[in-house]
Amino acid sequence: MQVQEKPYLTGRTFLFSIYKGEDLLQAIQQFSHHHQVRCGLINAIGAVERATFGIYDQKAKKYIKHNLEKELEINSFCGNISIFDDKPMVHAHVVFSDSEGKAFGGHVMAGTRVFSCEVFMQELTGDLKVRKTDKATQLPLWANPICLK
Repeated sequence: MQVQEKPYLTGRTFLFSIYKGEDLLQAIQQFSHHHQVRCGLINAIGAVERATFGIYDQKAKKYIKHNLEKELEINSFCGNISIFDDKPMVHAHVVFSDSEGKAFGGHVMAGTRVFSCEVFMQELTGDLKVRKTDKATQLPLWANPICLK
């Protein structure tokens, strides 16, 4: 068994809201950049005026993009911050629901317009998690995955 990971410690904790009309992903990205959060965890709740999210097509190795032009609740939003191309990158997934209770979700993309949103961001300190484009999946994944075999 080969495990190279070291434990992380918690750093700063941020609680903030995002202005109505802002792009959800870009706002969180800008906040992390402004506060120099290079590794961390993110959770959020709220609602959006429109949503853009993607589902990764594993065979085609590209995202299938979905746009919903309607009011939706954010039922679950979770993600992380790590380094890709020497810059902090927000990677998050979301589940939305509409007024009929139908759920939609996937990888959060630019184009999701906030109605109201409250964000919890927990900075982690320790070795930075660095993303590199994985040849097998074509995704920006954390380098050096652990091997438990």
